[in-house]
Amino acid sequence: TAYEIGLGIPAEPLFRSINTKTAEQLINQQAALITTIMNDSVAQTKALSEQTDLATAIESQKAFTEELQAKVSASAKEAYAVVTQTSEEVTSLVKDSMAEATTLAK
Repeated sequence: TAYEIGLGIPAEPLFRSINTKTAEQLINQQAALITTIMNDSVAQTKALSEQTDLATAIESQKAFTEELQAKVSASAKEAYAVVTQTSEEVTSLVKDSMAEATTLAK
């Protein structure tokens, strides 16, 4: 390839590997979130169907919604952390490569 990372190692497979790892992490996180949401929703639906008091049902739904919001927010933060880590890995890789290229060029 046109780009190489230090010592003549092709960059494309390395970047592809980093991208694949990141995609797998994000897919696994989203799958876990969806599974949790589905399981929690089924449990909430069952709990609501057993309620006879409207005020209790409303409180239960409010608590469920707040918990759901917290889980979605936590998942978004985890995804952001994965993407940030990947960006830092790539940046470090490029910086190291540039430093090595500069050293070799001297």
